Amino acid sequence: METDQAVLEKESLQYNCQDLDQEQNMDVMPVQNNTQRIHLVVNNEKMDYSGKITGITYYGRQKRIVNDVGILLYFGNESNFPVSRTKSEFNGRFKLEELPPGFYTIRAKYGESETLMQCIKVLPGQEVFQALFL
Repeated sequence: METDQAVLEKESLQYNCQDLDQEQNMDVMPVQNNTQRIHLVVNNEKMDYSGKITGITYYGRQKRIVNDVGILLYFGNESNFPVSRTKSEFNGRFKLEELPPGFYTIRAKYGESETLMQCIKVLPGQEVFQALFL
């Protein structure tokens, strides 16, 4: 028994009706203003905060000026390792330059003679004069 079954075919079409000529205006303009003011001052002057210690070396009760005296400079109260050293010149004068501000201890040695340790305070840009008596 064969039955005729009708096959139903149906076309289904969907039309997308969109007007391609339509004008679309979208106003998307995010605006963000970041304002920063920077004041920059350029100064070519070098600020030199280093100080210096100058002085003269004397020997004996007659206060005879001596040259070639070893000058040792220690930072703070330490006397283990000198941070600077120099020798007095022919006129007994010496100078230790470009020292950062702070407290120092100075000692002079000449042969077997040696001065007691003397404390010195150096301020920024200051020149300190120190006479050393052996």
